[in-house]
Amino acid sequence: MKKFKHTLKRKKVWIPSVIVGVLLLVFVVWGSFHYSKKQVIRDYVAAYQKSGDTFDNIKGYIVWADNNEKVTTDEAKYATFTKLSKSKADKLSRDLTKADTSDDIYVKKIGRKFLIFPNYRIALKPLDLTIKTNVDKVDILLNKKKVALSDSTDYSVKLERLPIADYTASISGKYNGKPIELSKDYDGKDKVLDLSVTFKNFKVTSNLVDGELYFDNTRVGTLENGEYEVSDYPLTDSAKAYVKKKFSDGDLKSQKQALASIADGDTVALNVDNLLDNETAGKVLISAFDQMILYLNAGQDSSTVSTVFEDGGNNDFYKGLKESIKAKMQTDSRKATSLTVPNITLTSLSQVGKETYVAGFTATYDFHYDKSTDTEKQTSGEVIQTLEGKVTLKKAGATYVVANSGQKSITVTNEDNQVKGESLFPEAMLGTWKVDDKSDTSFTFEADGTITQTTKNNKKQTKVTGIEDKGNNVYHYLYGDDADTSVFVVSGLGGVGVKYTFGIKVDGNKLTLVVWQANKDADFDYSKPMLGSTLSKK
Repeated sequence: MKKFKHTLKRKKVWIPSVIVGVLLLVFVVWGSFHYSKKQVIRDYVAAYQKSGDTFDNIKGYIVWADNNEKVTTDEAKYATFTKLSKSKADKLSRDLTKADTSDDIYVKKIGRKFLIFPNYRIALKPLDLTIKTNVDKVDILLNKKKVALSDSTDYSVKLERLPIADYTASISGKYNGKPIELSKDYDGKDKVLDLSVTFKNFKVTSNLVDGELYFDNTRVGTLENGEYEVSDYPLTDSAKAYVKKKFSDGDLKSQKQALASIADGDTVALNVDNLLDNETAGKVLISAFDQMILYLNAGQDSSTVSTVFEDGGNNDFYKGLKESIKAKMQTDSRKATSLTVPNITLTSLSQVGKETYVAGFTATYDFHYDKSTDTEKQTSGEVIQTLEGKVTLKKAGATYVVANSGQKSITVTNEDNQVKGESLFPEAMLGTWKVDDKSDTSFTFEADGTITQTTKNNKKQTKVTGIEDKGNNVYHYLYGDDADTSVFVVSGLGGVGVKYTFGIKVDGNKLTLVVWQANKDADFDYSKPMLGSTLSKK
C-alpha cells in the first residue's frame, strides 16, 4: 500500500513537467520562427507595402546602425518613404537577405527577446547630404520642406544623420525678378546636391509638338507648334533637358540632352523616335483603301489584310469600308461596273496615346456605270461620292496599323450623279442660252434633242433626231416633217419658191443660229450658212 502511494505521487509530479516541457518546446519553435531574420525582413517589407503613412508603418522596425536607437519622427522629418510596389518590395527582400555591414541598410541583431531569441532590426547608416547653390536669397528645400535661406552666391548647407530614403533638393525664389524653381534627386551615390545655376538662351524644337519641356524634374513650359524659346533661364549644368507628354496610358518622353552641352543661342532638337508623321499616316490610309479594292476584286479578304488592320478581317473599320461600297457594288438593282478611289487626303493627325493617333481624312469614290448596266435607256457615266471620316492608328512594331479600338467613322458627305444618256448635241451646247439681241428670249438644248424657245409671253418646243457636222463648228439639224421649225429661229422667214433648213454654230461660249436657203427644187449648199442671232450661256 505504501509503495502504491509513493508511485502515484511520482506520477503527479511527472505529468506537469511534461506539459511545461511541451509548452516550452512550442514557445521555442514559435519564437525561432517569429523572431528569425527572414521573418523580420518579411514583416518589414509587408509594412512598407501597407497603405497610410509609410514611415509610421515601418518605424517600429528601423534603428540607427551606429547606436541601435530607433529613428524618431523628428529625425525623419525631411525623409520621404514611399509605399512599395510588388516588384520593388521583392527587390528589397532580396537585397536585405544578402546585405551585410558594408551596405547602407542591413539586418542587425541589437539584443535578445526573452533572453533566448535574437532581436533583429533594419539598421540604417546615417546619411549626410550637402545642398549647394550660387543664387542668393532663395529658399533651400529638401523634399519640399524648407531647410534654410541662402545668403550668398556660394552657399551650402549640410544636413546630418538623415535616414536612407528618397530625397529631392530644390531651390525656390526669384532672381532679377524671374522665378527660379530647380530640383535635383539624390541618386543614392552623390551626397552633394549641387543646385548652382547658369543663365542661357536657346531654342527647343520637338516632334512632340504640344509637349512640355523639363529640366530634370522641373517643368519649364509647354511647346507651341513644336517650339519653345528658353530665355535667360536659370539652369544647372548637371541637369538634362527633355520633352514629355502625358497620356492616359502613360508618359512619352524625348531623348535627353545635358544642359552643359547646350551653348547660348543654340537650337536643340529633342525628338521621340518613330513618331507617326503625316506622310506615314497618309500611306497607312491609302493601304487601308487598297485592301478594300483587293477585297472587291477578289471577293474575299486579301492575304495581307492583317498587315494593315489590327485583327485582320475582324477589324471594325475594315468592315465599315466594305459596307461603304456594298450598296452600289453589290445590292443596288443597277450595280456599278467598277470603282476607283482617286483621292485620299489626310486632313488631321492628333496623338491620343503613347502609341495611338486619330487621323481625319477625306476620300473620293468614283463609281462607273457603263451602258451594259442600263439596257433600256443606255445611260452611262459616273457617280462621284465624297466621304470624310476618322480612324485610330496604332504602333505595331516598327510600323503602324489601323486599330480595332478607338475613334472610327466614315460618312458620305456629297454625291454627284453624272450618269446620263448620250447627247445628240455637243456637250458644250447643253443648257439654257440667252439671245444677245432679245433679252426676253432664250433657248434650252437637252441631250435627247429637245429644243425649247422661251419668250416673255410664249414657250414652244420641238425635237430633232440628230445633227450633221458641216465643218467649222457648224451643225445641221435633222428632224421629221412634224417638227415645229419656228422654234429654230427668233423671227419669221418668208419668200416664194424657196425652202429653209436650220442648224447651229458652236463657238466656245457663244452659239449662233444658222439658216440655209435654197430654191424649192435645188439642193442646199451647206458651205454657205446664213448666220443669225448669237446666244450667250445663262
